[in-house]
Amino acid sequence: MKFSELAGKEIINTFDGSRLGLLGDSDLVINPRTGKILSLVIMKRGLLGMFRGSTEVTISWQSVKKIGQDMIILDVGKRSL
Repeated sequence: MKFSELAGKEIINTFDGSRLGLLGDSDLVINPRTGKILSLVIMKRGLLGMFRGSTEVTISWQSVKKIGQDMIILDVGKRSL
């Protein structure tokens, strides 16, 4: 799958149904030797969706349970995001 096919998909946590963001607003950490995705770096935005006060959350690619047409489903459990 190409990155362009992933960009724009919503990232959803199945544990609580929360929307974590869009993959286009996130970064992927890729192993340069194998080309495999290691993790997602999701930018948590501050008040009113502004970047001020934002923080980064890194989530293991192993938390990805399903990649659908419009969204990426994760299960990160009780972990505070």
